[in-house]
Amino acid sequence: MPECYPLEPRLRRPFLVTPYTPDRDGHLSSAMPSRCPHGLKSAKPLCSIKIDHFRDRKTGPEHPLAVARCRPHGLGFTLYPAGFAPYRRQAVIKIAPDGSAISTEETELREDFAGTIFAAAVDGAEGLSWARDTHDAIPDRFWGTQERHLKFASRLVGVARGLADRVRESIATVLSVSGLRQREHSTAIGYRAIGKAVCDTLRQLRGSHASRASALLMCGYLNGLWGEPLHWDVTRDDLLRLPFCGLRTAAVP
Repeated sequence: MPECYPLEPRLRRPFLVTPYTPDRDGHLSSAMPSRCPHGLKSAKPLCSIKIDHFRDRKTGPEHPLAVARCRPHGLGFTLYPAGFAPYRRQAVIKIAPDGSAISTEETELREDFAGTIFAAAVDGAEGLSWARDTHDAIPDRFWGTQERHLKFASRLVGVARGLADRVRESIATVLSVSGLRQREHSTAIGYRAIGKAVCDTLRQLRGSHASRASALLMCGYLNGLWGEPLHWDVTRDDLLRLPFCGLRTAAVP
């Protein structure tokens, strides 16, 4: 697997993550940032941001996403809910749009990762392969999709084959896991072993759902899977970069 997939220009852009909370009518509305991604570069940003429109998505978040526009900077950008990256159909962890945990009756990893980017790995670790044919009925999930998702998940958490050591070490730093253990996991072959390698890493993650979501989004950035995640902090009324953003230069050639 190559160290870094080439990204289209639109996928290299920073993206903004902000809480979505219900309004009086029960519709989810995003918190309104006062800084746009361009304003982050200035100590005194001249941002003026308004919601331009709402965008429905057939997959991914189960609610319309707000698209904002900053007139002084001439920038339009989507406001993503917690756990989502641009153009991704699934979140990196089960999490509410406002960043809080979702209560489920699932056990262990399935409680946090079933239905997410890591669903293929969770199933693989348990020896559950997705459908390889359609002889009996049309399946919901196909083997080819599980293979692709396993490759993506293993790269996201730094256990994929072919990752440069500096990429793997940067990811291990963000996730607070052992880099040596990550390298050992990179020798895994077969969907069961790869699924177990990914899940072993996920089990080591600590912190709230919001902090784990942020760390996993940062790993995608270090990996070259998407742009840098920026987080709107409602309490501090500020747009924040994660402290690990400086690892990007070292991680990706």
